[in-house]
Amino acid sequence: MTFLQITLQDFLAFSGLFVIIIVSALYLYLFYETFYPPSFPPAIIVSDKKITESPVKNVKNIPTKQLLISCHPDHIPDKVKKIGLIPYLRKKHLKHGRVLTDLPLINTISVIDPMTIRSSLNIGDRPRNMYKFLEPIWGKDNLYVFSADRAKIYRSFFDPALSVDVIIDKYHDMRNFGVEIVDNWEKSIVLKHENVVRMQDQGLEFSLKATIQALFGVNLPQDFDLVAYKKAYDDVINGLFDKQFNVLSNLRDEKIQNSIKHLFQVLCILIDEKKRIIASTIQGVNNTILPPRKDLLDLLVSEKDPETGKNFEDEKIKDIMSLFLTCGYLTTGVAISWTIFCITQDRNVQTKIQNEIDYNLKGQLPLYHDLLNLNFLNQVIKESLRICPPIPILSRYLEKNTDLETMNDPLNLQAGTVVLYPITVTHEDIHIECDSQKFDASQPSFNQLKAPFNHCPFGFGDRICPAEKLAMVEIKLMVCLIMQRFHVELAMPLNRVSGDEKFILMARNDIYIKLIPRKGIEE
Repeated sequence: MTFLQITLQDFLAFSGLFVIIIVSALYLYLFYETFYPPSFPPAIIVSDKKITESPVKNVKNIPTKQLLISCHPDHIPDKVKKIGLIPYLRKKHLKHGRVLTDLPLINTISVIDPMTIRSSLNIGDRPRNMYKFLEPIWGKDNLYVFSADRAKIYRSFFDPALSVDVIIDKYHDMRNFGVEIVDNWEKSIVLKHENVVRMQDQGLEFSLKATIQALFGVNLPQDFDLVAYKKAYDDVINGLFDKQFNVLSNLRDEKIQNSIKHLFQVLCILIDEKKRIIASTIQGVNNTILPPRKDLLDLLVSEKDPETGKNFEDEKIKDIMSLFLTCGYLTTGVAISWTIFCITQDRNVQTKIQNEIDYNLKGQLPLYHDLLNLNFLNQVIKESLRICPPIPILSRYLEKNTDLETMNDPLNLQAGTVVLYPITVTHEDIHIECDSQKFDASQPSFNQLKAPFNHCPFGFGDRICPAEKLAMVEIKLMVCLIMQRFHVELAMPLNRVSGDEKFILMARNDIYIKLIPRKGIEE
């Protein structure tokens, strides 16, 4: 009996001590999470270290065993899989400088040197295998990996459909999508007292609708399930990216295939509707009048393929529209949410934006030409794109022996070399004299972004995004509508804001924003 009593007393004492230890550990954990954010909260300090100025070696003997970078799971080192390619490159560049020639990837180097980007402007070939994971939604022979010469042919063909005139034609409908979203926020605040929104989710909703209108020029089906469609896109992009790193279960792979089918079903409905409108107009069945300026789908359905001289095949139309929609929808949507996040980090910037909007708009909704007068808002968006570029890495494939400039010695590269440009890391380094890893929308900072090789969130040179103008209008429009109606505050711990640096720079936990209504628009 005594033994049992002693044991029970010891047990109770031990239990009390255990509880104290657990509570203390929890307290320390919460303290650490609160005051010591993780290594990559965008728009805040990424690292206190500066890029070292180590000498750059001439690269004369890069092995040419494989002419294309391999992204097969078996060819990606575990140390890269573990933390991701871009975080891995960031750590290497911080330690070894602006040029990395000893990567554990076959025939591949990485550069963040603006001089190298400048000397790469006329290089237009991309490594096909690096983007092979996107073939299920873009097709095997897709525009993204066309050779430089083929890409130029199609770029000239597409340019009229992505011109300012076409954007102006579509602007009213795009603005209505944005107004509908902010109206719903106001109603939710009044009726439900809910004033916190998931900004990435909402930015993507606007971007999807606006991009479909701009590229397809048709209305979404009445029974269109936007939530399901966005969910399918998320599943596909994240799943295909993870698949190349061999971290995908069979069950998840099956889910991805079903999501791809869903995306293509909607895509085919939109394409068929465009064909119906064009056919009806030609035959005089209804009074529908096609706009004098054709959008992208108009061109693909009604014009000849510039490469073959024949009508575009249905499969090629589907692949091209899928590529433009995927890139436009995702990059613009996340850019809106990152910009709003950056604005929450500086109250003075927020006030200056709102003053500019109020002065120029006088309480009215923005017209297209009004956006051109919002110069400070433009600076803020460009600075946000520097801190949080939607596409965090670019690449080029060298078809022939090439010399590339650097700030030190030139690079002598053999044909078959793949050059990686981690744009996020490049942007972090361009203001090496100051704290380039902090959000700074001041004019001196903005002036440093004018050179195309210093600031390239939409790519650079021959392969710069052909829809850059459209993307900037969408971002500027939606941010303007938000800031005209609301003050914005971050509604989540700052250390929970983190970027998932994959194919697109997505916010891992979304970005929760508190909306505080303001009198920015006349009733």
